[in-house]
Amino acid sequence: MKVEEPLAAYGLTAQSLESDVELIRHARVGIKTSMFWDFLKAIKSSKSEFEQFLPYSLKTFSRKRVLDEEMGERVLNIMRVFKKGEDYFGDIEKFKIWIDRFNPFIGDKPKNFLTTSTGCQIIIDELGRAEHGIMA
Repeated sequence: MKVEEPLAAYGLTAQSLESDVELIRHARVGIKTSMFWDFLKAIKSSKSEFEQFLPYSLKTFSRKRVLDEEMGERVLNIMRVFKKGEDYFGDIEKFKIWIDRFNPFIGDKPKNFLTTSTGCQIIIDELGRAEHGIMA
């Protein structure tokens, strides 16, 4: 299963993640929590692995059917990062290895940047530099 498959099931496209305006529009409408659970299944990750990236506990997160704008944006940004990583590496497992390794250019493991929109953009920028042959 690919990252974009859970998106399609909920009426989003991979292109929706590439546009900041579209991402915010979808976040404002409301992202179903079930889309995030489907995303985790697609990338073969557990809920507990992602709890550190969410602004509140999994218990609180799980009680919501539709995410508020802030949480929806966070979830979509994380999905954007994983889509970009999957595109670059050609395999989500290779990306998961990369995101968990220390990166000297950002001074930390990329996964530790998933807690903010700016951090997600830093990871995307690093992948973009790598695509263009600039050391990342």
